[in-house]
Amino acid sequence: MGVSSQAQLPEAPQDTLVRLRARQAAHPIWDSRLLQACRAGHLTKADFYYLFGQYDHYSRNFTRCLAGLMANCESDLFRARLSENLWEEGGGAAPETRHAAIFRRFLVDALEIEPETIVYADSTRYFVQSYLSHCLQADGAAGAAFLSLGTEGIIARLYGDFVAGLTQAGIPEADLTFFRLHMASDDAHAETIEQLMVSYADAPGWSETCMLAMNRALDLRHGFFDALYETLQHRRVAQVFDRIHARQSLAADLPADAPLSHRLSEHGQPMYQNTNERLNIQFSVERVPFAAEVIDPRIVRIPAGKYNENHRHAHETVFYIVQGTGQVIIDDRTIPVQAGDIAFVPRWATHQSQNTGAGEMVILALTDFGLTGRAAIGDAFHTPRHQATEPSPPEPVQGEPPSR
Repeated sequence: MGVSSQAQLPEAPQDTLVRLRARQAAHPIWDSRLLQACRAGHLTKADFYYLFGQYDHYSRNFTRCLAGLMANCESDLFRARLSENLWEEGGGAAPETRHAAIFRRFLVDALEIEPETIVYADSTRYFVQSYLSHCLQADGAAGAAFLSLGTEGIIARLYGDFVAGLTQAGIPEADLTFFRLHMASDDAHAETIEQLMVSYADAPGWSETCMLAMNRALDLRHGFFDALYETLQHRRVAQVFDRIHARQSLAADLPADAPLSHRLSEHGQPMYQNTNERLNIQFSVERVPFAAEVIDPRIVRIPAGKYNENHRHAHETVFYIVQGTGQVIIDDRTIPVQAGDIAFVPRWATHQSQNTGAGEMVILALTDFGLTGRAAIGDAFHTPRHQATEPSPPEPVQGEPPSR
């Protein structure tokens, strides 16, 4: 049986564009850790200092990418239209208003960066060089797909995420001119380059060429964003590591009145407390007011017959039972404890402390929250305190403390 002629018809260019845009909108870049952190407001001004300092290398070289596409374009009409894009990117008759210069003013005014002092990371140089190489070497269709759907066509959404993060980090609207300008103008630039891309629609394998080129642009930027995010994480703990390696004591920098001891009878800095009669929860947590960088000592107080919440967190914890008797449930293990015992709660283990005695249970919890909190971006290391199962009331303990 022969194949119908309808089945052999190539996909219409407009149908290809719909498919390409759907793939663009679903690309993993939008779920990258960097953009998620921007949208959630987890990045600080110091984070953006590094992020956009590195982005400067891309900004400085973007017109070279456009020029590469223009050089590989066979149509003098489209070269003329691309020259309009270049003219606008370059500031027209006022080079001081070129987009790269506006971006550097943003660096100076908003982030207090001296552009000429920026040291670009190897991953940044790789990203920019790979971007430029593709634009210089690709044929017209691949270059146009790379710079339209893969680059200019994502700017409104991408810079919208950047603006959300910058605004939440306290950067004033007056300093966001660069981003607002591109969010308003780059759709028109993308349309021009997209029309160039469609002009090659009769070429064999056109739709596959465009898909590969668009994905290449998005993949390169995604890899760049991942490298930036990982560096941001390292930068947050770098100062601690530097002092450790330099054998620097923190004692010399502590205020003269900084506490170096704490009595259990004195309450520390209140952190939180919770009461839930239905779940038999009642407890309070206070921080021991030491100026520690890495460890974070806390006092947990649980009344007789009560629990704290069943929860988990990114930091690991050592419990020292100061007073009282009870049990610590760690995942599926139940550990009987009494005054003088020590229990270890691994990172991310679900755990709960239960007071089964007749008096208050007091726990000294030593955590590495100081280090974990620095290393994690935003509140990604916080998890909702939750009750995993409906508890049974604790049985009163009379006489002997729980066995070991």
